[in-house]
Amino acid sequence: MTEAYGQRLGEALRVENGPAIVTRALRKAEIAVTEIRCDNPLPEMCGPLQREDAFLVTLHFRDTPKREYWEDGRRASVCALRAGESCLHDLKRDPTALPKAFHSLFFYLPRAALDAIADDAKRAANSRSEL
Repeated sequence: MTEAYGQRLGEALRVENGPAIVTRALRKAEIAVTEIRCDNPLPEMCGPLQREDAFLVTLHFRDTPKREYWEDGRRASVCALRAGESCLHDLKRDPTALPKAFHSLFFYLPRAALDAIADDAKRAANSRSEL
């Protein structure tokens, strides 16, 4: 079972509440979105999350100056995130961050879901071309 949405994601980010909406409309995978707000982060690294063939897309509602981001145990960047910006995180790379106050939506997109969407789009395109 994934840790990349809902209460398990909240726990990895050191917050008590991680409400999520999950869709199982695709037969092969589920897609989820979790809203997390953290006003008083603990002074320790977030995570880790279970490595898996999936992505997290984060949409930030709050400016976050000097966010420290790590992948595979190495610092990848220190940057300022502005409200309205988004980031893409590959869960195969063990993404973690040094927490700052934040309020974000986390969109969980497993590779199986992306593949199923691509397969459906190909089938639809092929059926249109046969008309």
